[in-house]
Amino acid sequence: MADRATLERECAVFARYLGAGAGDAYVTEQYVAAHEAGVVELPGTAGFERSVVALARALPWSVRALDAHARVFGNGSLLRRKLVLLLAILETRAPHDEALDTPTAGSSLGMFVRMAWLGAVFATLVVLTALLLLPVRVVSLAGGAR
Repeated sequence: MADRATLERECAVFARYLGAGAGDAYVTEQYVAAHEAGVVELPGTAGFERSVVALARALPWSVRALDAHARVFGNGSLLRRKLVLLLAILETRAPHDEALDTPTAGSSLGMFVRMAWLGAVFATLVVLTALLLLPVRVVSLAGGAR
């Protein structure tokens, strides 16, 4: 398990990605507590999964691409478990709940155009990230990233 400072940074990065700003002290405390209780990083978590989380934490701009990759290739992966945990915490805490649950306004046509755009971006991110993570996966399978 990562140390407290690492988990706090991770929480802030993931909260920004989820659209809730940097979170707050309560959110961070709950995120760290869940990790300390051992409910996030399960026994047998692969080195590749830890590497993906480390990349996401170190390169905040990459979280969206790494999440798209994890959604397709590892829906129950460590990154996805961490994001779901944080989303659950944020949804129970004002004002983050409002920021996450408020629908965006717009027309039906605008919604369909936006959905098509987001789908195309998602597919592109999945393909590019799969290619870029290939060396990380190979090193992890070889036993280099533990």
